[in-house]
Amino acid sequence: MSRAIDAFAVLLLFAAATAFGFGVHALGQRDDFKAVYLLVIGGLSLRASTELLRPRGGG
Repeated sequence: MSRAIDAFAVLLLFAAATAFGFGVHALGQRDDFKAVYLLVIGGLSLRASTELLRPRGGG
């Protein structure tokens, strides 16, 4: 189960990088609403990925 969660976290990381890339491209084309949407999606995907990959404290 742990490998599946790690794989999903890596998938989210790639999704975040892709969303950031498309968001920057949309900024270059002056498509502001699309850019903001993609940058927010990228940020949320990155946060979810780091939450899944963060080591848990055993206490």
